[in-house]
Amino acid sequence: MVNKSWLKKIYVDYQNLVYRTAVSITKDPQLAEDVVQDVFVTLYYKGAGIRDKSRIKSWLVRTTVNRAIDFTRHQQKVVNMPGDFFEFQEQKSWADPAASMDQKEIAQEMKKAVNSLPAELKALVTLYYYLETPQKEIAAALNIPLGTVKTRLKRARDLLKHYFLKIEENRPASGVSKDEEVYENE
Repeated sequence: MVNKSWLKKIYVDYQNLVYRTAVSITKDPQLAEDVVQDVFVTLYYKGAGIRDKSRIKSWLVRTTVNRAIDFTRHQQKVVNMPGDFFEFQEQKSWADPAASMDQKEIAQEMKKAVNSLPAELKALVTLYYYLETPQKEIAAALNIPLGTVKTRLKRARDLLKHYFLKIEENRPASGVSKDEEVYENE
C-alpha cells in the first residue's frame, strides 16, 4: 500500500485526466467513474510497486486506457464518441449560421468516422488528437514502441481518409441530393 497523502495528491492532480480518458473511450460517464475508481484503487494497492514515481502519469494513462477498454468489452457496448466531441470552435453570437451548420455537419461526420475505427485505434486517436497527448507519452503509457504508435496513427488516418472518400463517392456529382433532383425535374 502507498502513502495516503501521496495518493491524495496524485488523485487531485490527475483525476480529471483519468476521467476524461475513460469517458473518451467508454462514452458512458457512469462507466468512466467506475474505471476511475478501479484505477485509483489499483494504484492504492499496487502503487508501492511503481519504482519510478515520476512516471505516474504514464502509468495512470496506460492503466486507464486498458481498464476502459476492458470495462467496455465487459459491458458489450458500442463505443461511441459524444455528440460534441469534435466541436472545437467556440460558438459566437455573430457567427454565420450557414458556417455553423457546416461545422456541425463536419463534427457529426468526424464522430461517425472515428466511431467506425477499431477500439485500439479509437483510443490512440482520442489520446493524440483530442487529449493532445504527445506520441512519446502515448508509447510510454501504453507500453508500446513509439514506431508502433506512429504506425497505428497512420493506419487510423488512412481508415478515416478511406471513410470520407467512400462518402464522397456516394454523393451525387451536382452536390444536390437525390430527393432534391426529383423536385427539380418535376
